Amino acid sequence: MFKVQSFKLCSQSKERNNEDFCIGFFRIGHQFCGHHSIDSVSEAATGGFGDQTEQINKTVTLNPGANVSVSGINGFVKVETWDGNSAEINILIKAADRRTIDCKPMTVVNTPDSLIIKSEDIKECKQSWGRIRHEVTLKLPRQINMKVSGVNGEVSVGQITGEIALSGINGKVTAAQAGFATNISGINGGVSVALMKINAQGLKVSGINGGVDIFVPVDINADVDIRGINGGIDTDLPVNVRGEITRGQLIGTLGSGGNKLSVSGINGGVRLKRS
Repeated sequence: MFKVQSFKLCSQSKERNNEDFCIGFFRIGHQFCGHHSIDSVSEAATGGFGDQTEQINKTVTLNPGANVSVSGINGFVKVETWDGNSAEINILIKAADRRTIDCKPMTVVNTPDSLIIKSEDIKECKQSWGRIRHEVTLKLPRQINMKVSGVNGEVSVGQITGEIALSGINGKVTAAQAGFATNISGINGGVSVALMKINAQGLKVSGINGGVDIFVPVDINADVDIRGINGGIDTDLPVNVRGEITRGQLIGTLGSGGNKLSVSGINGGVRLKRS
């Protein structure tokens, strides 16, 4: 069995006064993920990986504005959206043996106003399960709020009208369009997200090991604070720059200013573009 070890990804930039740039992640065997530990990896002695599978297929109805949460996934998460009110849930689970699947079950809990999809650890198993893989494919109503966290794989989300929150993801993240977002953090991969607005809580993007693309309407009003970037900054929006222009930093306003868009601790370039 592999042990979970923490480590930091660091570099230095003269343009940033030799400030260390560090992002914290967990190491799990030979896999890496954001701030959540996803899976304790060990090789099962019985059978080859994928010999045992379990399929979860479920359709539920969600009210407009429902909260959807997906967490603890060791594999990809793909979310398509549509104009209806039903949610189609399809999850494929793969492992070398049945006990591994039983020791780390996937749960789906729903009410008209919420949907929670997550893996759980059975305490009696004492972390003796083998390697497990999840393939999560969802078709959800557009009028939802969505939170995705603790995923060891790529995440893609279609258009939604509510809030999107993304954290602790080891893989590329794409959100086609969301009403707004307040927190995107701890991503070990590139991030691309389109937003319709910056709400009163503002948006904070931090701890990203990869490039960041943020798309917003050209007529948006916001305060922009981008700093601590280990890469270039590119924008086609009319930013009124405040202070000195330096590498890895952009501080100013969009339109008349307003709610805050904050980006920091990025190991890659940042693009702020019109949607």
